[in-house]
Parts: sequence; structure tokens; C-alpha cells
Amino acid sequence: MPSQEALRGNKALRLFGDRLLDPDYWFCNRHSAAVAVAAGLFAAWLPLPMHTLVAIALAVLMRGYLPLAMAMVWVNNPLTIAPMFYFAYQLGRQLLGHPEVEFNTHFSLEHEALAVAVPLFTGSLILALASALLGWLLTRLGWRWKVQLAWHRRYKRER
Repeated sequence: MPSQEALRGNKALRLFGDRLLDPDYWFCNRHSAAVAVAAGLFAAWLPLPMHTLVAIALAVLMRGYLPLAMAMVWVNNPLTIAPMFYFAYQLGRQLLGHPEVEFNTHFSLEHEALAVAVPLFTGSLILALASALLGWLLTRLGWRWKVQLAWHRRYKRER
């Protein structure tokens, strides 16, 4: 875990002030873990720079476990970014009914960039919301299952 001095010294994190020093953001429980997974997965799908800062902001807003939120952002990494955004673009394109953009040597940045950006952001937002909701739900269910399994094992030992 980073020290409080390291958090205070990080220029990018100054935007959050002393809120990041609250111990609640560094303690993992069922709620904070589920929120962190949702925040990280949501931020990972956004075609924007600085995913980690978005995940931190969402985790702080919803009282999530910061280390897990920052780790979940790495679902989007150099190996997965191209397939993720291509899938998001295709989903957005199909939902909006846009034709597929042909990339060739006469690619016009002004015209084709907008034709790609709108479907990409649409698909990314839908996939971000869906994966955040699914991640939150699976984390809550997995945590509950783990606790029930521990109780069941304890009950069997006592018999």
C-alpha cells in the first residue's frame, strides 16, 4: 500500500485532496470490493486517457476499495485494448445503424473521426455500464457464497 506521504506527493492525485487518506478507502469489505470492481470495469471501457483517475474518482464517490478499483482498470491493457474498442465500435455502429468506416490512404480525420467516435463512445458506454453492473453483482454473489461456505464448514466441524 502506498504511504500517506506518497499519496500527498502525487501530482495527479492532488485533485482528490485529503479524501484519499480516509481509511475507509483502504479497507476491503463486501460493499467496497463490489463498488471497486464496478468502478474499475466501467473506467476500463472508456476510450479516454487516464483510466485509473476515472476509477479512483468513481470509487471515492461510491466509497469503494481503491487498490482493487485501480487494479480492475488493467482489464484494459496493451493486449486487450484493440479488441475491446473494436467490439465497442461494432456494437455502437450496429445500434446506431451507421455504416462501417473504410480506412484507406485518403482517410479524412475530420470526417471519419466523427464517424468512428460516436459509435465507439456509444458502444463503450453500454459495455462499461453492463460490465460494471455484472462485476458488481458477481462480486456481491461471490462474497456471499464465500461467507456461506465458511459458515457451512464451521457448522460441520462443530457437529
